[in-house]
Amino acid sequence: MKKLLAILIAVGTAFNLTGCLNDDEHYVDFQGAGAIAEIPSSAFYGIADNQSFLASSTPTSYSFNVNIASPNLPSQDIQVALGINQSALNTYNSQNGTAYTLPTAGTYQITTPNVTVKAGTRMAPVTVQISTGSIKPSDLFAIPISITSATGGVTVSGNYATKIIFIKLRNNYEGSYQATGTFTHPTAGARAINEQKTLQTIDLTTSETNFADLGGSGWTMWLKVNADNTVTLTPKGASSTATTQFGENRYDPTTRTFILNYKYPGSGGDRVVTERIKRL
Repeated sequence: MKKLLAILIAVGTAFNLTGCLNDDEHYVDFQGAGAIAEIPSSAFYGIADNQSFLASSTPTSYSFNVNIASPNLPSQDIQVALGINQSALNTYNSQNGTAYTLPTAGTYQITTPNVTVKAGTRMAPVTVQISTGSIKPSDLFAIPISITSATGGVTVSGNYATKIIFIKLRNNYEGSYQATGTFTHPTAGARAINEQKTLQTIDLTTSETNFADLGGSGWTMWLKVNADNTVTLTPKGASSTATTQFGENRYDPTTRTFILNYKYPGSGGDRVVTERIKRL
C-alpha cells in the first residue's frame, strides 16, 4: 500500500509540474526509463509551426530547442544531429490536403545541424537562417526538420522528433490596430467607429482589413501604401465596388497610422467614412 501511494504521489507531482509549463524554454519530460531526444515544442504545440517573417534580404534567425527527456540529468555530453526531412513534409501534405514545398535553395540553412546538450543540462538551441528577400506572400514554403541521431545511448523520439516551420511572409504594416472615426449615413446620421482591426499581408505594400465597421458583414478593403506614403484603398469582399476616396488618404510612418477618407453611394445618398487606423 505504501509503495502504491508513493507511485501515485510521484505521478501527481509530474502532472502538476508539466501542467505549469507552457514553452520549450522550461520543458521537462518525465520518463520512466532511458533517455529520449525530442523537440519539446512539437510535444506542446504539434508538428506544425507557423512563423511570420518580415520580408528582407537580410537573413532572419529562428531557433527552437532540443531536449533530452530522462529520469535524471545526462551525466555526459549528448550530441544531437538534425536534418531536413522531406518525407515528413510529404506526409503532412498528404494528411492535410496541402501543397507545401521546400524554399528555394539558398534561402534557408540549418546553421546548427549538430548541437551539444551539455552534461548536467537537458536542452540545446537549434538555429535556422531564412532569407525572405525572394519569397512572395503567395508562396507555400515549409522547412521540415527532424532529429536524425543522438549519442550516448539516447533514443530519438518516435512522436516528437520533427518540427515543420511554415513560412508566412509579412509586410511592415501587418499587425493589430485601433480604428476610430465616423460612419455618416445620409438618413440615419453619424455613428462612431471604435474597434480593433487586424491588418493581414497581401504583398509587401498592401494589407487587408475590415471596411469601416462592416467587417462582420464580410466587407473588407485592401490598403496599399504608395512610395510617397499616400494610400490607395480597394474594396474587397462584400464591399461596394463604387467606393471612392476623397480628401486626405495617407500613411504616417512616425505614428504608424492610416488616415483615410472614403465613401460609397446608396439609397438616399453617400455613406461617408472618416477613419484613423493606428498601430497598437
